[in-house]
Amino acid sequence: MDEHKRSRVVGDLDQLSKELSARLGADPERHGPVAAHVDELRRLVQSGSSEAHASVRHLEQRLTAWEDEHPQLVELAGRVARALAAAGL
Repeated sequence: MDEHKRSRVVGDLDQLSKELSARLGADPERHGPVAAHVDELRRLVQSGSSEAHASVRHLEQRLTAWEDEHPQLVELAGRVARALAAAGL
């Protein structure tokens, strides 16, 4: 993944992290594990790991449970997944 694409994906992950805090921050049981997953995904993307794509798919599945309440979260996770797929990860 070239640096420009990596930077864009990391930016999307930062936005997702902010959205998670804004929407789920008051519920630590829901927020904590998902926030940790986003942090781990950011680490995988920054290292160029091929595990990033599987990780973002798992995150999308996790967020789908809240799609009715928080469609923006699923949309952001989908954007990251598409960017990783386009980059070959």
